[in-house]
Amino acid sequence: MVTIIVPFKNAEPWIKRCADSLMAQDGEFEVIWVNDGSEDGSDGIVAEYACDKFSLVDNEDMRGVSGARNTGLKHAHGDWITFLDADDEYAPFAMNALNASIRMYPEADLIQLNHVRVTSQGVQMPRMFNPRGKYTLDHLPKLWMSTCNKLFKRDLIRGLEFIAGLNHGEDELFVLNCLERARAVYCSEHIALHYHKDNPRSLSTVTSFDDLVDEQGALLEFLELHRNDIELCGAVRIRQTELWNNAVYKRTFGG
Repeated sequence: MVTIIVPFKNAEPWIKRCADSLMAQDGEFEVIWVNDGSEDGSDGIVAEYACDKFSLVDNEDMRGVSGARNTGLKHAHGDWITFLDADDEYAPFAMNALNASIRMYPEADLIQLNHVRVTSQGVQMPRMFNPRGKYTLDHLPKLWMSTCNKLFKRDLIRGLEFIAGLNHGEDELFVLNCLERARAVYCSEHIALHYHKDNPRSLSTVTSFDDLVDEQGALLEFLELHRNDIELCGAVRIRQTELWNNAVYKRTFGG
């Protein structure tokens, strides 16, 4: 079974779209909705979808997206875990794609799927990254470092947590830690996720220059811990450069 963890906070304009896409899926799965202190009607909307496959829990610490995902992990029962942001949605037949990928790669620890990016005008832009098949640590696929387009075997992430309080870059660090553990990484050609960029209040959206500095610090700690792993350190350094360029741009131009 697949567990889908959906953290949310004040996502009222978008959460129905997400819930509708999950309700339309077939197969055996569970959805753990984690309310991170919403003050709008988000939790009420989720409650309207009450069914055996949906569970609604509160993130009592209210420490942002990382804490909410950790709360979801504590409630997960699936053999495979994935994540979904409340302002995104699953493609039609996404669960068929997830389960087909699991059957195709039974020895996998981590499976990356493709996704579609949806512009604010509703234009769909497929993002195809890698040929399907197996990848190794010395030949990693091109990774979109989100956790939302990936399936994680439960045994792979046992004992792992997102860094509480880190609300930007938490995905990258979680994925990098998983890659350090993984024995078999596969890429699937299937599309599961429709990734929207129309929510400025997303839990994982950068809200300040300090968010980017925090992520830089966390990535530096990861570099020090895994300094002998050339492939992983290379991926981190590329991400650091991207972040710094973004941070300098935001501080200089306010964009």
